[in-house]
Amino acid sequence: MGRHKNNQSPFYQGDLIFIYISFFVISVVNVFASQQFQQYNEPFALKQAVFYFIGLLIIIGLLYFDIEQLEKLSLYFFIFGVLSLIILKISPEQIGGHDFAPYKNGAKSWFVLPGIGTLQPSEFMKIGLIMMLASVISKADPKQTRSTRDDVNLLLKIAGVSAIPVGLILLQDAGTAGICMFIVFVMVFMSGVNWKLLLLIGGTGAVLISLVLLLMINFPDQAKSLGIQEYQIKRVTSWISDSSQTQTNSDDAWQVTQGIMAIGSGGIVGNGISNLKVYVPESSTDFIFSVIGESFGFIGCAFVVIMFFFLIYRLVVLIERLYSFNRFGSFFCVGFTALIVIHAFQNIGMNIGIMPVTGIPLLFISYGGSSVLSTLIGFGIVYNASVQLTKYKSY
Repeated sequence: MGRHKNNQSPFYQGDLIFIYISFFVISVVNVFASQQFQQYNEPFALKQAVFYFIGLLIIIGLLYFDIEQLEKLSLYFFIFGVLSLIILKISPEQIGGHDFAPYKNGAKSWFVLPGIGTLQPSEFMKIGLIMMLASVISKADPKQTRSTRDDVNLLLKIAGVSAIPVGLILLQDAGTAGICMFIVFVMVFMSGVNWKLLLLIGGTGAVLISLVLLLMINFPDQAKSLGIQEYQIKRVTSWISDSSQTQTNSDDAWQVTQGIMAIGSGGIVGNGISNLKVYVPESSTDFIFSVIGESFGFIGCAFVVIMFFFLIYRLVVLIERLYSFNRFGSFFCVGFTALIVIHAFQNIGMNIGIMPVTGIPLLFISYGGSSVLSTLIGFGIVYNASVQLTKYKSY
């Protein structure tokens, strides 16, 4: 018992283990490389290794649950995420003279916990949202048997689940809220909702986004009156303007220019992890891809992109195979795939200048406890689903 037909334990998922180890090595090595400029005097590489170790323990812990049990826990994880966002919103900036929920760029985005560091609830809320949406969608009738009225009811349930967390995150960070909305749309699309309803939702969303962007570009003062922060307006205007006109007066444009120079200076094989020459702000977090480019060149960047494609391919295969076995697991993989895709596209895009600068990390690789741990929780659920599927096929 406990082994499948080729006498190998179902808990051994070789491709997922390879993905975990590869991202661990890529992350720790490049976070270490980024610290030679001493932007922050902290052992970030060691901390990142600790985060990965804690994440590994979480993955192992998740394997003690059946996928059905994880679905039942999704409501509690979701409620915990929402409550943490509400507590963050109403918490004082300082407690006992020490930072607790400080403002940055006009918003409170994380807790400062003594002896632990910062904790960003929105990172964990993304996983909670995916779990809850997967539960809601999996409980609906299969798309072949649903009427338009059933689809509308499903959309209302999805909207009800999404509105509060997305709204609370929007008060902190428009970029993260945008990622949540992208995840919601992808999961709605994959749920099999009538294409006319999808077209209506997608068209409405595209019009609203276009109006907001036009407002930010042409009427920045009016945009501020709607709660849009000045730094967000500058990021959009820097992105659409010619870099030669903005790099002298925009920190974001200068940061992108430095990132592109760093990637370009790496050439084909890179300069090595101890020979970085181009200073890039936030190189251990938002601009970690520029460190990869300068340290390991085109080969290193290509390997990272290939690893993300490999992970996405593995998830897509799992989505299809899980559907008949466990729809919750299948739809969770849909949401997690959307999360990986949008983070990778946005982060790498802003590093090479084709996307606006946001505080969106490169999942698995950028330094940050909240980002790493929340991502590995999602990865652990995926790993669990793959193990359960292997057992199901074996027995």
